[in-house]
Amino acid sequence: MLKIDSFTDKYAFMSNFSYSPMEIDNILVPTAEHAFQMMKATERKMMEFVALAPTASQAKSRGRGVKLRGDWEQVKFDVMYHIQQEKYKQNPYLAEALLATGDAELEEGNWWHDNTYGNCKCDRCKEIEGKNMLGLILMKVREELKNEEK
Repeated sequence: MLKIDSFTDKYAFMSNFSYSPMEIDNILVPTAEHAFQMMKATERKMMEFVALAPTASQAKSRGRGVKLRGDWEQVKFDVMYHIQQEKYKQNPYLAEALLATGDAELEEGNWWHDNTYGNCKCDRCKEIEGKNMLGLILMKVREELKNEEK
C-alpha cells in the first residue's frame, strides 16, 4: 500500500496551514489551522481575533493565548474531525485531491515534534510512534467522500 508521509509539495493541501477557506460557527477562516485554534476559545470575540490572524502560524500563536475551553481535551479530536469534514465539503477541488490519494495511508510526517496529530521524524523523536490523528481523520473523511460518490 502506498504511504504518503508528508503533507508537502503535491500533498500540501492536506496540511492545516494550506489555504482552504471555510466557514465554521459563522466565522470565515482562511485555513483549517485558523478554525482549529479559534475553537479553543471560550469567547466569541477571541474566536474572531484568532480567525483574523494574517497567517496560520499567527493563528496558532493566538490560539495559545486564549482562555481554553474547559472541555478542550475531551473534544479536540472531534473538533479537528469536524473542521476536516467542512474543509473538504466547502472546497470541492480539495475533496477531489483527497480522493485522488486513493487508498494510500496518510501520515502527517513532520520535524516540529508533533506526535499527536502527526509523526515527528527528527532524531529526538525517531523512537516515538506518533498518534497521527490528522492522518487518521483525513483517511476517515476520504472514506466518507468515497461513500458519498456512490
